[in-house]
Parts: sequence; C-alpha cells; structure tokens
Amino acid sequence: MVDVVGAFACSHAALLLTRAAQAPEAQRRVIYDAFAEMGEQIVASKPDAIVIVGTDHGRIYPLSHVSQFTIGVSSMARGIGDAGLPLKDIRIHQAFAQEVLTGCLDAGVDLAYSEAMTIDHSFLTPLLLSMPELDIPIVPLVQNCNAPPLPTLRRSHAVGEALGEAIRRGQAGRVVVIGTGGLSHWVGSPAFQGFMTEPAGTRIERQKEYPLTLTDTGHVNEEFDRAFIDVICHGKARQFLNEWDTDRVRVAAGNGAQEVRNWLLVAGVVQDRPGRLIAYEPVKEWLTGTALVQFTHTEMRH
Repeated sequence: MVDVVGAFACSHAALLLTRAAQAPEAQRRVIYDAFAEMGEQIVASKPDAIVIVGTDHGRIYPLSHVSQFTIGVSSMARGIGDAGLPLKDIRIHQAFAQEVLTGCLDAGVDLAYSEAMTIDHSFLTPLLLSMPELDIPIVPLVQNCNAPPLPTLRRSHAVGEALGEAIRRGQAGRVVVIGTGGLSHWVGSPAFQGFMTEPAGTRIERQKEYPLTLTDTGHVNEEFDRAFIDVICHGKARQFLNEWDTDRVRVAAGNGAQEVRNWLLVAGVVQDRPGRLIAYEPVKEWLTGTALVQFTHTEMRH
C-alpha cells in the first residue's frame, strides 16, 4: 500500500525565476523561502515518488489535439525549456505511473497517456525552486487549464478523488502530491484572452493572429486569492465547487486562474484535508498572485 506522506499546492509562473530581480525584494524573499520550506518538507518525508499535477500552455499539446488529463508513463520527462527555463530531464517513477494509469482507468477516469512525456514550466518552476537537484522521481499529470473547453471545476476535484484512490492502492511506498498553478493572473492581451475562449474547432487556423505577449506588470486580484486560499485551507473545496464555475473564475481572477483546477484536484486526492498557508504575495511583477499551501495530516491508508 502507498502512504501519501505530503501534499502541497503552489503557483508555477516561470517569471518567479526569470524575473526574480524585478520583484520587490521582500516579496521575492518570502516566496523563495516558502519554496525552500516546501523542498525541505518533501525531502524530510523521504518519498519514493512525487505525483505532480501541472498544466500545458499550448507548447506541448497544441489545438490539433487537446486532452483534458494526460499522465506520463515513459522513463523520463523532458522539460522543454520554455519561458526562459533550461532544458531538463527528470526521471519518472515508471512502475508507479503505470499503476496510477491503470487504477484511474479502472475507476472510470479515461486518462490519456504519453510514452514520450514532455513537460513545461508548470512542472519545472516549483521543482527547481524547491529541489533544484531534481533527484526524486516524479509521476507527471497534465490537466488542461489553458484551452477551453476545460474540465469543470467539479470534474477536476472528482478526478483528484479517483487519483487518490489509485495512488493509495499502489505498491508499498511513500508519495508526495503537488498541484501547481494560479492564482489570479491574466495571461496575454485582451485580444488573446478573447480568442482563446472562442469555440473549439474555430481557432487553429488563426493562432498566428493572436500571439501571446506578456507585460512588465499585471493585475492581481488579492481578494479572490485570499478567499480561495481560505477555502482550501479550511477543507471546503466543495463549497467553492458549489459557488464557482469556469466563467466566474475567468472574470474575477483571469484566464490564468483556471489553474486552480490543479489545487482542487489535489484537494480531492487528500480527501479535502485542511491546509496551512506557507506564503502568499500578490507579485505584480510576476503577473501572478503567488502562493504555497501545505495540506495537513496527509498520511492516509486505503
């Protein structure tokens, strides 16, 4: 049986690394210290694998084929070096990834899978900040938070519940789970954001008309961020599911905030355990409300 010995949710903007110097020093120090604390907690828990749930930003899974959930079952995950990050290869715990895939399929979650897994900054940023040695094997899971239509918020949480069962039914071992993304941020120009909400099947021929560009600073909705963190830390993800949907999240917190799905998925994995806020900073130079949460009392057996 597998023990879930740690679970976290955190932001993943590559700007945390590539624009480190542009952020106010006090905010940068708080966030960097928080990632270092997460890394220390993970190393101390001595996991055999890290199940990490991230996002693709259209560089790996283009509009020619968009899956909602994809797990890597190759022996390595190749970081593509996007958003100014270095190329990196990270070992996948292949046997455990295969068990998780089978377990989710048995539970009715039709995961797509990759035998040549590639990952972007949504995986690399938090791992490089917390554990730069990258010496713990991962099980990478990509959730579509970028190209509408997206899985519903409720579906993200339900997939997390099924994933948690599949994890705990695996062979003996210790596992940490991380969900990455958000919080509030608006990605690209208003024209780009509007283009990405157009119906599936109408965008691929016009993508070049809407390039993704980033500004020097960006709006952050601190009120949304703190309210969402409060919901997660009090184990009330289901309350959020009852009150929010995709459109409301986009209007209140931006298209980038759709990545709260990865937080909700991990909340499902740990059965809505409460959490502890490690740090939050509304860093406009990173265009992102930036946070880290540790779910408490996560060791569970099936």
